[in-house]
Amino acid sequence: MQVSIWLVRAIISAVERAGRSRSQFLALARIDPELVAQHEASLHVDDYIRAIDAAYAVTCDPALGIHMGEHSTAAMYHVVAHLVEHATTLGEAIHTMVRYSSLLAVGYEPCLVEEGDRACLRLPYLIGESNAVHLTAEFSLTGFMRMLRQYLGETLQSYRACFAYPEPAHAAEYRRVFRGAVSFDQRHTEMQFPRSWLAHPQPYANTPLYTLLQSHAERELAELSRGATVVETVRRALAARDPRALPTMADLARELDISARTLARKLHAEGATYAALVEDRRTRAAKYLLGNRRMTIQEIADAMGFADASAFHRAFRRWTGLTPRQYVSSAAR
Repeated sequence: MQVSIWLVRAIISAVERAGRSRSQFLALARIDPELVAQHEASLHVDDYIRAIDAAYAVTCDPALGIHMGEHSTAAMYHVVAHLVEHATTLGEAIHTMVRYSSLLAVGYEPCLVEEGDRACLRLPYLIGESNAVHLTAEFSLTGFMRMLRQYLGETLQSYRACFAYPEPAHAAEYRRVFRGAVSFDQRHTEMQFPRSWLAHPQPYANTPLYTLLQSHAERELAELSRGATVVETVRRALAARDPRALPTMADLARELDISARTLARKLHAEGATYAALVEDRRTRAAKYLLGNRRMTIQEIADAMGFADASAFHRAFRRWTGLTPRQYVSSAAR
């Protein structure tokens, strides 16, 4: 998994805003200063997590992610923010954000969920109590809140910011930013709002500029895909899908504009099979859900598309060699 250097620059801005030294942060994070200056550079996710830990250590600010989001600028989000600024509706802005988010971080893309009269921007995998989860969740939802206010004005109501981890000691900062509309210990990290908001127009939309920026973003997305292995491409495609409705190899091959036989051959050349990648996707989703202590095994089985808890139990043991409860116990150590 790769993270764009643009997000590291956002962290550096927060460090400097806190009155701390850029060089001290980079040294602690073990990041080459020359790398920060490279437009298309990226970090492995493990290096990015180390950078986040370094930022907390240097700033001593437990609400660092919230403060990053409050002071964020369009420049911090690469071309994605400029596209969002010129989308015609909130719905188009969110779809744009989802489509091009991999330009900032591959493998951790958000998704738009629409159910009944409600919608939400969901951030899969942001669950748990690590620094990386807290900073990313705070930064993302605070930034999205600012986007909602840009579209709908400052007097927003009927929304709720949800976080899939326990209430932190600095929860007062969450309530200040989200004006009380915040919940912890939730199943997902997401922003919930009325579905009707998706049709709300952007008062400052510039369609010609949006089209121009979109062309640039598509070129960057294509370049990103060209640099990825076939296994990475398939993993990325599966990560963006509901684990209950993963595509067949034929369906995904059609989306990639190749034949199923060609896809199977290319995966084989890289030492993988489609079935194994699907199983890996479902295993990762199951582990993610098991990290949410508020969900029962039956609820997780339902979310994964199993007929009952015993079927999920058998599948998870086949995938990992552990029962769901054994996995939860081992992860807690």
